[in-house]
Amino acid sequence: MSNQERMPFVEALESYKKQHFVPFHTPGHKIGVEAPQLLKDWMGPALPYDLGVMYALDDLHEPEGELKEAQDLTAQLYGADHCWFSINGTTALIEAMIMGTVGPDETIIIPREAHRSVISGLVLSGAKPIYMDCQFDARWGIPLGVSLEDAVKTMDAHPEAKAILLVYPNYYGVGVDIVNIVKEAHKRGVIVLVDEAHGPHLPFSKNLPIEAIAAGADLVAQSTHKSVGSLTQTSWLLGQGERLNKRRITQMHQMLQSTSPNYIFLASLDMARHQLATVGEDLIRRTVELSLYLRSELHKISGITTMEYRDIEDRVVNYDCTKVLIDAKELGLTGVAFERMLRDHRIEVELVQAHHVLVLITIGDTKESITALIQAVQAISDTVLSTSYKSNNIKDENLQNLSKHSAVLPEPIVRVTPRNAMYANREQVRLQDALHRIAGETIAYYPPGIPCVAVGEVISESVLQYIEKRKALGYVPNGADDMTLETIWVLQE
Repeated sequence: MSNQERMPFVEALESYKKQHFVPFHTPGHKIGVEAPQLLKDWMGPALPYDLGVMYALDDLHEPEGELKEAQDLTAQLYGADHCWFSINGTTALIEAMIMGTVGPDETIIIPREAHRSVISGLVLSGAKPIYMDCQFDARWGIPLGVSLEDAVKTMDAHPEAKAILLVYPNYYGVGVDIVNIVKEAHKRGVIVLVDEAHGPHLPFSKNLPIEAIAAGADLVAQSTHKSVGSLTQTSWLLGQGERLNKRRITQMHQMLQSTSPNYIFLASLDMARHQLATVGEDLIRRTVELSLYLRSELHKISGITTMEYRDIEDRVVNYDCTKVLIDAKELGLTGVAFERMLRDHRIEVELVQAHHVLVLITIGDTKESITALIQAVQAISDTVLSTSYKSNNIKDENLQNLSKHSAVLPEPIVRVTPRNAMYANREQVRLQDALHRIAGETIAYYPPGIPCVAVGEVISESVLQYIEKRKALGYVPNGADDMTLETIWVLQE
């Protein structure tokens, strides 16, 4: 593991810069000489590292030198056989996993509680989705993922399935029984793909759930920018075992990555791997300690609760404590109202839902940032519990259980594969006239970006109800041509 102390791609980039070549290649600003002044101010000494693709600095599409070494070191760190860097985020990697595993009319098993990039992967691959039943917690209004029993039941009902995709852990830190699901899948010859966007930090603390690679998964996509130190838009894909066609994965990866990759983005992945390899355990230990401290302090605040593992342990195996769901239901606040009050205290959260907000505690947090959050929540509690505030602001509708509005996603009814539906003839109709029609577009709400109906699926009564409830709460859809969702695209009959 001694090589983990190196940053081969970073070193190559710095070495090239020191040679002072006169550039007659892209980008047009020529190592920052004539970049916009504001860009110079923003980027500072980083701007000269924004170089065009050149043989001297390896090629993301066919790495052979220092970039390959950086990817190999990342695979080694996580105990994988292969690694592919991405400058197009985890979205491109999820699509590459699906395209590299299943093709037109082949079957893949997926949860409904999957990011919309999974639907994009189905469109690009032409694969047929089979959805698993997933658990749901009504009190907190969050998905708990598929149980081992339901995963096995679905695989046995569809022996033609080539792959199964899992979300682990999900947005809320909840993890399925990944070890046993992987075992059961492999017994049946099924390849296991994992969206581990929220899990690149997991291997570095014994107080966190097992990571997907260690659990035996075949392909694992991680958003390194979400919880560790690389730049936004960067991710990596890890692979292992003989079930994979490595060359096919590489070819799909090439299709989905820019042919002009940003070298600063790639360098940040090399830096993030180096940081995890050298001081990762210390950083993640501190992160876990801060999340536990935050939880303990929030428990002392009147009207505030946090979701804890004990609340869901009878239905889930794994839970990442660094995802903290802060609930203000006892204060009579909706999540939207709670979030607005937090913003008044200069606190920005990750997600708003029902009566709660979600905050992510990462390696970038400090005792000071956690203290600022605690103080803001305490101030909100004090304000809301004051007699004058309660009499003027708390309304009956705020006291209702909003979990039912957030939450259970409509059961998907697939009539046409996403790819065929995407290229079918469509027409735009009023939403109220779309009942029982087949969706011609994918509708999701961010965050967490899970579709309530995907292209090729039936627009059922529950889909319409879900959309109307979201509209009533002021949520704006993603993926809809008509952002008001007064109309929706459907397949022509």
